[in-house]
Amino acid sequence: MTTRGPSKGVVLLKAAGAAALIGTARALAGGTAIARNRRGDEARARLRSSDEKHAKRRDLLTYGIGYVFALLLTGAAFAVVTWGWAAGTTALGIVFVLALVQAVVHFRCFLHVDLRRSSRDDLQLILFSTLIIGLMVGGTLVVLLNLRMRMM
Repeated sequence: MTTRGPSKGVVLLKAAGAAALIGTARALAGGTAIARNRRGDEARARLRSSDEKHAKRRDLLTYGIGYVFALLLTGAAFAVVTWGWAAGTTALGIVFVLALVQAVVHFRCFLHVDLRRSSRDDLQLILFSTLIIGLMVGGTLVVLLNLRMRMM
């Protein structure tokens, strides 16, 4: 008795859509309350409220733009491979470039890493981590290719 359920891609797409809807609803509902001063300084509280709302809208806009770009870049890479818009190493190069652009979009829109002085420490940490991962993957490929050559 086997029944065929939805494919993994459909489930993943539904989960991503649900997460986007929940995040948007939380951001629009304003999940944080403003702490009032004991002296009741309403003008300062209103100014903070306005700043928080502006920051929340800006973050929501940044997340929305990042989400749209991530979907477009993923769809473009999928289309290049699935529909054969390019062949062989050209397709591989296009997918690598799209992956690099998508990584930049994720860093900028979701992790809020940019080139300002306050974010340089985060950027250096990410670049160092990327270097270490690149060395590990490169070393693994060298060892595997060397073993492949010896097996022939």
